[in-house]
Amino acid sequence: MAMSSNDASPALRLTFFAALVITLFVALFARLWFLQVLAGDRYVELADSNRLRTVITEAPRGAILASDGEELVRNRPALTISADRQVLLSADGEPLDDEAAQVISRLADLLEVDEAEVLDRLASQRRSPFRPVPLEIDVAPEVVFSVREQQELFRGVVAETLPVREYPHGELAAHLAGYISEISQDELLSGDYADYRGGDLIGRTGLEQSYEPDLRGTAGRQLLVVNAREHVLDVQSEREAIPGDNLVTTLDLTLQRAVEDLLEQGIEASRDIERDDGETLPSVAGSAVVLDARTGAVLAMASYPTYDPREFVGGVSSEYWTFVNALENDQPLVNRALAGAYPPGSVFKTASGAAMIEAGLIGPRGTRDCDAEYELGGNTFRNWNRGVDEGPMDFSDALMRSCDTYFYELAHDNWRLEQAQDEPDEVLVDVAERFGFGRSLQIDLPGEQVGRVPGRSWREEYWQTARDQYCAQAEVADAGSLEAELLTDLCQFGGVWRGGDAVNSSIGQGDVLSTPLQVAASYQAVANDGVLMRPHVGSRIVSPDGEIVREVEPEPLDELGIDDEVLAVMREGLERVVHDDRGTGNSAFAGSPLLSLGIAGKTGTAEVGQRVPYAWFAGYAPSDDPEIVVAVNVEEGGGGSQTAAPIVRLIMEHYFGYTAVEDAEFEPGDEILD
Repeated sequence: MAMSSNDASPALRLTFFAALVITLFVALFARLWFLQVLAGDRYVELADSNRLRTVITEAPRGAILASDGEELVRNRPALTISADRQVLLSADGEPLDDEAAQVISRLADLLEVDEAEVLDRLASQRRSPFRPVPLEIDVAPEVVFSVREQQELFRGVVAETLPVREYPHGELAAHLAGYISEISQDELLSGDYADYRGGDLIGRTGLEQSYEPDLRGTAGRQLLVVNAREHVLDVQSEREAIPGDNLVTTLDLTLQRAVEDLLEQGIEASRDIERDDGETLPSVAGSAVVLDARTGAVLAMASYPTYDPREFVGGVSSEYWTFVNALENDQPLVNRALAGAYPPGSVFKTASGAAMIEAGLIGPRGTRDCDAEYELGGNTFRNWNRGVDEGPMDFSDALMRSCDTYFYELAHDNWRLEQAQDEPDEVLVDVAERFGFGRSLQIDLPGEQVGRVPGRSWREEYWQTARDQYCAQAEVADAGSLEAELLTDLCQFGGVWRGGDAVNSSIGQGDVLSTPLQVAASYQAVANDGVLMRPHVGSRIVSPDGEIVREVEPEPLDELGIDDEVLAVMREGLERVVHDDRGTGNSAFAGSPLLSLGIAGKTGTAEVGQRVPYAWFAGYAPSDDPEIVVAVNVEEGGGGSQTAAPIVRLIMEHYFGYTAVEDAEFEPGDEILD
């Protein structure tokens, strides 16, 4: 009997419903299988992240110590007012509620800042959201008492003690010590600081930067259990912070203080010197370097003007930051001793003279006439001693008298010799590099400039980058003017190394640039029997429990590669600069007890555009068995014999115990613009 359509309808509906239920169950089980099996690990991780939070605690940085163990930089506990942003702020950085707004208002009054400033500090994304944010460091004890005594009025506010950097000697050795500040967002994103987090402090300059990995230490970590409202329920694990290692330096703090004081005293006193033109010396800034003659260790290094690293503790104010970066304040943050690149003037003649001897143009006892001037290509290159022919001189005489024309003639001869070569030797560039010029000395301080010893390849490269500018300027210059002729010549032939370039370079002028550190290192090599040592400030790394982690060993960088006779004649000439009545440095050391000890050195006066010349002196003592090397540069300080040499004299007299700093008196030498 056939089934009617009415009988089939319920069965069809039941079949469809059963199929639907089965499909839903299959989908449900498939989803559960995906969540629990395929994606199980991921969701377990997400679940843990919802209930676990990591809080990083800063590790105390290691101390920076002088050679005798005296602390140059250390940590100290600082009273700090911090606040919990989770309690006080909403997600958009506004007060969480009315009570939070009142707390923020009270904090602003207590800390004497605007409410907007409190909100800005609280909202800083550079701090962990699960750690109170420091709002003010080094607060007065009464501020701490106010918070603790009225805690009910300061919900989420904590009065705590944090370790901060302390500089017990103030500005002393500021450029060497450096300072620290919070790592920036750009640095965090750069990939160079993979193990740093927002809010971490990092060394910015000086030893703080160079020895950052040693001083930093290992941060502590807490793994907190929190609920959905981010309230801490438990501490799951905790790792104590490990303090950073200490850095022992080569610095003699007594000498460092003396060098800084004597440099400042000399620069300021020289501003009273009246020049031949009736004007007084500007003497705007300067630097001094004192090296151990045998190891290259930095015993002292000063740059004037200086700054106060204490201003950077807890964050530098905008006012002080503006002050130290203002050009009219002569950039006190710059360590001129290694970051200032200047024409070295006549202190470069040790290197250029050795180069001319190496080129085979003259022997150490061979002579050239010290004429009043040297003619080249229609240009007159004059000796500093205008209008005086001083007769024949050997290398020793030329250094003693700083005879420019001796070096001019040899440099021009060498230029002609190299012009005839298919591949010129560039002997001056090569020898000067062995003296430490035009290269990095790899000192363990940031910001070192390499300077420049120009030659044919440098001239060509420089011209390639400057040619378009020369040509554009030539087009707008007045037709027929000297400026137009010069610019047109540079546009067309600026890549050619000319005789005049070689002549200027021979006396440390033209395009030659050097740092005071390089000048000091070159004289260290001369004093050290021809071995150039890597300058270094670090001596050893010591763990917090006193164990030596590693030593910073003295390291030879290069050898001068000159004959013993050449070196002997060079040292003889440098000694005569001071001891001979005709020496250019003699007047600066007249009557000094150093003369009985023996001192060798070289004056230098460098022309820098239209500015007053820069003064140089570099030397070592005792001359027969050197202990220290001292180099001083004074920007716009006139003659080297006039200002730089007297400062070196005072530094050496202090070092050897002849004159106390408080009894030292700057006495200018003769105005010799060599």
